[in-house]
Amino acid sequence: MRVFALVLGVVSVAAFPEPLCSEETKAHRVAVSTSAAKPHRQPILGERLGFHGWWFGIPIGRGWIEVKEIVEVEGRTAYHIEAQGHSNDVLSTFYPIHDEVHSYLDIETLQPLRFEKYQREGHYRADEVVTFNPARGTATYRSLLNGSVKEIPLPPAFQDLVSALYWFRAQPLHPDQTITLDLYTDEKIYQTQVFVKRPILLELLKRGTFPCFTIEPKASFKGLLVKRGRLWAYLTADERRIPLLVKTTTPWGPMSAVIDEDSLRAVGRAVGKR
Repeated sequence: MRVFALVLGVVSVAAFPEPLCSEETKAHRVAVSTSAAKPHRQPILGERLGFHGWWFGIPIGRGWIEVKEIVEVEGRTAYHIEAQGHSNDVLSTFYPIHDEVHSYLDIETLQPLRFEKYQREGHYRADEVVTFNPARGTATYRSLLNGSVKEIPLPPAFQDLVSALYWFRAQPLHPDQTITLDLYTDEKIYQTQVFVKRPILLELLKRGTFPCFTIEPKASFKGLLVKRGRLWAYLTADERRIPLLVKTTTPWGPMSAVIDEDSLRAVGRAVGKR
């Protein structure tokens, strides 16, 4: 799920001491007001955020995440969130990526009720469905490829890879704050701390300059730090908390995902300034 690690802001691999800047982006570490607008409590129906993926400044693919509809899941009203990531023709010649994820968020609690993953990365395949039952404190994992079924114990509060983004965007953010959440992925629960840094001005080429919070997640499993690298995500400091940029590193070098111009036009120019 490396494409989604960029788009969704979850912990990726390797390590790097500081966020990278490229011809596409510049981070200005200047004084920015530390006050932030109160965030939207609920996901915005129809919101679609698209991103371009880069590796060493070379375009490698695209991805998007969308609040598609409101549906019924297990007798509960839920937001249906869809995320996709696809490699471009260049990367696909030697490592094709076609990933699709669906998450269904309880409209009241913003906790996931169901998670679906359809993953195609190189020769790797994964098709799985996870049904969450918070009342019982269990998740039921089903592989659609080999038919295996597994029950996983759940903590009282948790998120999946997709729901975590919308839950986090709904939280009040303050500089030097640490937010803790339990994150479900790959049949495990990771205790994750998200560090909120002081706002900066982020300049995106042809898109504008934006006051942004910088956030950095760090995960642990059963109390042991998962040393899979560092990742930085930049969210606008207004009420929408739009994720503009994610940067990380991999064994193959630094990677980034930057929001596309169409998505910024759709959410409105007010998040930035020309």
